[in-house]
Amino acid sequence: MLRQPVLSSPYRTHVSPAELPLRETFWNIPPWGIVGVYLGGLIAIALFVRGLAQRIALWRAGTPGARFDDLPQRFALLFKEGLLQNRVLARRFPGLMHVALFWGFLVLLAGTIVATVDWEITRLLFDWRLLQGPAYLVFEVTLDLFGALFLVGIGMAAWRRLVRKPAHLTLDQRFTHVLLTLALIGLSGFLIEALRLAVTQPAWARWSSVGWLLAQPLLALQLPEAALRTAHRAVWVAHALLVFVFIAIIPRTFFAHMIATPLNILLARLPPRARLHKIEDIETREHFGISRFEQFSWKRRLDFDACTECGRCQQTCCAQISGSVLDPKAIVGKLRRYMHEGGGRSIEGKALHGDVIGADELWACTTCGACVAACPARIDIIDTIVDLRRHLALEQGAFPPAAAHTLHNIQRLGNPWGMDPADRLGWAAGLEVPLMEPDKHVEYLYWVGCSASFDQRNQHIARSMVKILRTAGISFGVMAEERCHAEVGRRLGEEYLFQTAAAENLANLQRYRFDKLLAHCPHCFNTLANEYPQFDGGRFSVEHHSRLIARLLQEGRLQPRLAGPERIAVHDACYLGRHNDEYAAPRAAVAAVGNAVPVEMARNRCEATCCGGGGGQMWMESHSRKRINIIRAEEAINSGAQTVAVSCPHCLTMLADARNAIGAQELRVRDIAEIVADALP
Repeated sequence: MLRQPVLSSPYRTHVSPAELPLRETFWNIPPWGIVGVYLGGLIAIALFVRGLAQRIALWRAGTPGARFDDLPQRFALLFKEGLLQNRVLARRFPGLMHVALFWGFLVLLAGTIVATVDWEITRLLFDWRLLQGPAYLVFEVTLDLFGALFLVGIGMAAWRRLVRKPAHLTLDQRFTHVLLTLALIGLSGFLIEALRLAVTQPAWARWSSVGWLLAQPLLALQLPEAALRTAHRAVWVAHALLVFVFIAIIPRTFFAHMIATPLNILLARLPPRARLHKIEDIETREHFGISRFEQFSWKRRLDFDACTECGRCQQTCCAQISGSVLDPKAIVGKLRRYMHEGGGRSIEGKALHGDVIGADELWACTTCGACVAACPARIDIIDTIVDLRRHLALEQGAFPPAAAHTLHNIQRLGNPWGMDPADRLGWAAGLEVPLMEPDKHVEYLYWVGCSASFDQRNQHIARSMVKILRTAGISFGVMAEERCHAEVGRRLGEEYLFQTAAAENLANLQRYRFDKLLAHCPHCFNTLANEYPQFDGGRFSVEHHSRLIARLLQEGRLQPRLAGPERIAVHDACYLGRHNDEYAAPRAAVAAVGNAVPVEMARNRCEATCCGGGGGQMWMESHSRKRINIIRAEEAINSGAQTVAVSCPHCLTMLADARNAIGAQELRVRDIAEIVADALP
């Protein structure tokens, strides 16, 4: 039992040391202050509700979009990324900084709610106090510790913005005002506590740890009690005003992300993440993509407001790293400003295309997904870019020249190279590869794809897969009618070409009997597995060759062995890794090859640098300071690898070209199928 007050003070006449610990909500506050706090609170809440209603109305003015499916998975995502902040913590210093701010604020908010319930509900209705005795002591120490954590987070943020000043952060005065507001709220709260403790000196004062420490200098000065009480009232009023202003402005300022970001996480795109939305009834539509702000969906508008301007998308964007004009953070920022400037509608004389977003920005995107994978708010920036591209492609026909030529080849000849369709099976010469027959069942229909069919270098991938399948005793066949699925067209905005190709391919696939589709190209895999289900008869079991090879190696059905030790680094293909969460299979395949010595590049898995070929970039001229594939090839060289193992024919082409461009012919670039097949006895 506490018998003596912890502190000695000439003012220790108000609280008995034997008294039960109890929260004094309005200690030293005159009636006018109590009335004022209730009135101010009501006004602040009314302004908050009004501002939030206006913000929600701005979002709801967008076009419809279904995002309320699979609520258990969505709430699990919100718990993991919104509450536990695991995506924020992917960057150590800013992650810890934000966690300190987030959890400090959250606990202080919860403490305020509990204190209100204690004073306004349980005390008045039941004559019983929640915050008394041990419960009050735990309450005090918890709030003080998390309040201190909150101030530590503010200090870290201030040091980062005012001293370190990283290039990817937005360093304008808005954020200085944000930090100053939060710091004043936190510091004034502790000062109120210190002034109260300096006067009352309860026996349990040490439980209010931060306030108790701040009270010591006040006691040492032996200031008159009247002066301490006057200072307490003044700081209390200032603190209350700060809090009320803060509450009122939340929906109208940067603080709105406190609402928009968790909501955006809850309503984020669920897997498969690389599936673009289908334009329904494309034959009868008059407009395509986004040309006016009114065409943005409510979810896309929420995206724009959810952005915290942390710059992580900018840090990881391969196009930005290469020095191109694309800056995903800038695109989101420009669209958000446009939305608020125009009240959610198009602004006369200020077009989205040209005045707000330049076409060169849109065409520079590789759709690699690095920005989406890094974004703590889960903003679907790729969807926005593709929708803006769709307007340029389908309404204006404004493609970059090389891309237009490629799409013309796909439309006319069924492949981007413009090769004779009759030569599609030329890669199989001498292999006696079985062709699919309507009355013959096989385990795998091997989808070869255009690259391994027509690119002489990549034909070795398909020939290697045939050797692997035969060695493992797997029944398979290839489809003579296969044509390009025009995935590159869909990413470039040419949805009509994609849907036309899908209809033709699906009609042919439905003629045959097979258990699974097998694809060695991640773009083919993603299209067949995730995008063809958008069409009638498009649901198949699809497997990427890296998963099949890894499983066959694990089962002992393949036993490859290299002639000698070889350092091999796995390059993570964007459409296999970031878009489809497959990082393990390529590594397992490499590790299972005898004499292989796996190494990792500095940027790997979800943070891996793109090869630069996605989103149509393989078919366009680069206008960056340094080509993305060269950046990636240099990363491979710096890893000490002798060989780069890829799981995508486009990656193989891009990295091999980069190796040749920098004169690093000693670096081998090979598909995992080639590595395994060539090492088989």
